Amino acid sequence: MNEKLSVMELLKRAAKLLLFSNISLPFFLFLCSLPLFCFLIFFELSLQTTVSLTYQFLSQELELGGYFYLQDHKDLSENDLVPWLIQTSLLYFFPYALLDLLTTTVIVAASSVSYTSEDEEPLGLLCLVQRSTKICRKRLLGVLFHAVVALIHGTVFIVLAVKFGKWSAGWNMGLVVSVLEEEDGKGGIYGTNALSLSYWYGRGHEKRDLLMMLMFSVFAIVTRMPCLYSTCSERSSGNGVLYTGIYVGLICVGNVVKWVACVVSYYDCRARVLEKKDDVEIGSKAKAFAT
Repeated sequence: MNEKLSVMELLKRAAKLLLFSNISLPFFLFLCSLPLFCFLIFFELSLQTTVSLTYQFLSQELELGGYFYLQDHKDLSENDLVPWLIQTSLLYFFPYALLDLLTTTVIVAASSVSYTSEDEEPLGLLCLVQRSTKICRKRLLGVLFHAVVALIHGTVFIVLAVKFGKWSAGWNMGLVVSVLEEEDGKGGIYGTNALSLSYWYGRGHEKRDLLMMLMFSVFAIVTRMPCLYSTCSERSSGNGVLYTGIYVGLICVGNVVKWVACVVSYYDCRARVLEKKDDVEIGSKAKAFAT
């Protein structure tokens, strides 16, 4: 059995799959990510305004900003802040969550098709689209159910940062399982069954998966920080939208790389589990034969 893949090896394989294996894959994923990219620009501008108003309101109430800060900013009331909080929350829980789920499902399906393709010639764009669509069409409702389960658990346990990182890695693997795994004669595997199977596949890889999820989470936070700090949404020159578009593009690229790496990790973990299972069965048969 080969050695376990490290985080860097997973990322290298993901980059190789995206950049060198099949030119149709990155082009297809680019097209699939465009709706999410466009929506994220609008969402991030709303988030920046909400964070800025929240900071101003708290500074005003708690007098954290000092005299000169309070003189430079108008008085804010709850009526100024609450509509932005409601708008940003609604944008996150419905359009963003749904778009992100659809985009993720397509990324996982297309990456799997390309990664497991046994054709000597690279898959054409039309063939890649057809195979990916076939997978997505069969699994979308089940994946949606899994996403709802993950969202509920994430909302309940988000205060536990390290545990949330571990659970996030398990949920991501569970979503990949929901898209790709099939139970003999019973269709796909979803919800708690997918989470259980993802835990089984991920045993022995917990630290690696946690590290990878933390890397992508830190990348997303660090990428957002300059615009959140400088409040790009309040700039009238239009540069704020440009800067927001740039970092949203980086976030979308990171999202694609993350899910392709999750697909690579899924096939690596699955192969190891099945290999161990075969070894155990062979050992049991040999022991029974010897006795």
